[in-house]
Amino acid sequence: MLTLTDRAAETIRTLTSQPGIPADTGLRMSLQDGEAGTLALSLEGPQPDDAIIEDAGARVFVERDAYPIVEDRELDAQLDEDGRASFMLGSQTTA
Repeated sequence: MLTLTDRAAETIRTLTSQPGIPADTGLRMSLQDGEAGTLALSLEGPQPDDAIIEDAGARVFVERDAYPIVEDRELDAQLDEDGRASFMLGSQTTA
């Protein structure tokens, strides 16, 4: 299952708690049209077939077709000084 680093959870919480963002919003991962294996990220609510991952108050929705790409991965993130988010998908770390 996809896991989130503490920084990823904090970044997603920051993005989804901004004024005007609906309460059911999370980070949605889907396959980008026409490019096999390329993920598109968006802030939106879940779709009916999405896998829902909740961790430390952050919600990630993974499109069914994208799940095999991310299922054993770890999502990390950071915000730059202008508040822009960068997400990185890496191998899961073991404790």
